[in-house]
Amino acid sequence: MSNEAITEYLNSIREIYQKAKRREKARILDGAALATRFSRKHLIRLLRADPRKKGPGRGRQPMYGPEVLPPLKAIWFLMEQPCAKKMKVLLPKILAAFAKRNPIPDEIRNQLLRMSAATIDRRLKKIRALRGVGTTKAPTSSWYKSAIPVMPKDWNITAPGYAQVDTVSHCGADGAGAFASTLTLTDIDSHWTEMRATWTKRHGGIVDALRSIEKGLPFRLHTVKFDSGSEFMNYEVVNSLRVHGEGTREKPLTIYRSRPYRKNDNCYVEQKNLTHVRQFIGYDRIENQNATRMLNEIYRDLWCPFLNFFMPTFKLVRKERIGSRIKKTYEEPETPYDRILASEAVPELTKEALRLRYEALDPIELKLAIEEKLKLVMAIIRSEDQSEELKLAA
Repeated sequence: MSNEAITEYLNSIREIYQKAKRREKARILDGAALATRFSRKHLIRLLRADPRKKGPGRGRQPMYGPEVLPPLKAIWFLMEQPCAKKMKVLLPKILAAFAKRNPIPDEIRNQLLRMSAATIDRRLKKIRALRGVGTTKAPTSSWYKSAIPVMPKDWNITAPGYAQVDTVSHCGADGAGAFASTLTLTDIDSHWTEMRATWTKRHGGIVDALRSIEKGLPFRLHTVKFDSGSEFMNYEVVNSLRVHGEGTREKPLTIYRSRPYRKNDNCYVEQKNLTHVRQFIGYDRIENQNATRMLNEIYRDLWCPFLNFFMPTFKLVRKERIGSRIKKTYEEPETPYDRILASEAVPELTKEALRLRYEALDPIELKLAIEEKLKLVMAIIRSEDQSEELKLAA
């Protein structure tokens, strides 16, 4: 007899057993023991109460209700998410100041002060898990290993919305100090590429750049993959990509990371780092915020539209090994704009808006405007370099 059949059988005789007299109960138990092969003691426990009606359960009942979690959570975030043992020490010191701004009933305040470190840890376990933090130990520099899965290769991508992201540092020959960076996002299927210039690689600038890029894409993002750099592997950037709901995206993005020291895992965006960024702006150091803002405007308003609407790219179809050589076969070159129009995953309304935008653009005017503004940016960079050389010479 299967477990489902045993459960159904016991449910059918439970009410009869509970209403029966002593001798009748003995006969019912005899039949149930033969049918289920359970011991009589176990059958008595199963037939005494209906397991479908959940009671308080056995063991010690919880001392703290759900009403203690909101103030505990608020204090935990306010104090930079300390571990439970530190929270136990912090609560008596900060609770009075917190209650002045957020009134707490005396009963809940007393419960918070009585809570042990282990209880605090259990109460915050789900919140820590939602933030991608391990629930059994303190977060380390490698917390992302369990929070973000590895995706070595991007195979069988046949629709837009699956992107790779990387940054290019404009630090010149010296990586010290503050300097500009370029954030590059490349769609694997269409090769649609967007760049934004950020001042340093702090999480605030990375989040703003990703949001700006996502708003301007002609398709909805599904997944994002980047390397294990600290500009991406932090709570603020990961949480901003997973946020969804009213005022943001419809669904959270799926986040992947490439293997450390394997640049070929992000080959699509790595290629654009060369052709779209390095060959465009060069290897000079950019440590002027005005130059960074101007470069960002060039990327957003001129360079990206020029590349996506008018510059065709090759797309690899297959690779075939012939002896010691690898033969690569490519599709006919197409612009990212043409690939978006040919995709069945993009709505017709979006395609119509793209067509109108394409008709309003003039590639020659775009190229001339790019060259003029780029000269201004390079003049600022060169003047900064010359002033630095004069300081060193003095």
